[in-house]
Amino acid sequence: MTEKEKNLIADCLKGEDRSWDNFVRQYSALIYHRIKTTLTLHHLDPSQHLIDDIFQDIFLSLVKDDYAQLRRFRGDHNCTLASWLRMIATRRTIDHLRKFDFLTEQLDEPLENHPTEIPERHLDNEQSGLLEALRNLPPHERIIIDLFFREELPAKDVASILRMSVGAVYTQKSRILAKLRETLKKTASL
Repeated sequence: MTEKEKNLIADCLKGEDRSWDNFVRQYSALIYHRIKTTLTLHHLDPSQHLIDDIFQDIFLSLVKDDYAQLRRFRGDHNCTLASWLRMIATRRTIDHLRKFDFLTEQLDEPLENHPTEIPERHLDNEQSGLLEALRNLPPHERIIIDLFFREELPAKDVASILRMSVGAVYTQKSRILAKLRETLKKTASL
């Protein structure tokens, strides 16, 4: 944790409105982006209302009970405030989806109709096959892959976000990677 982060948190915990306003202003874009990314992982086309609800819920959770959640941030293991807030935002978004049972809903349209981050015209056959294999993973498996490889989070953080043991996270990751390898072998032989 940087000295700047320590001072900002300390001032917020003292109840200084100006510091809280700075905190919200500084981390709003990060949290908003994390919410949208998590919802996109679930192939949801969320309304602005849903995003705003989750956004407000995250900031309210930080100030609830005299900043109890914010007080828990320690910056252990070189964890920055930004990475901790990303984890909180991801966890809160997933909790919100569970609450409304979005995670188990079937898609109304095929995955091909959803935009991807990489234009497919720039991919070779192997990359296209991988992209297709990733699209065909169940939502909970896509989340694990995203957290490990896109977000580059350590297993401990992934376990914390998904509320699993670290061992279970490694097991799931291994199974998913084996499944992807098998799918790519089948695709390559066609």
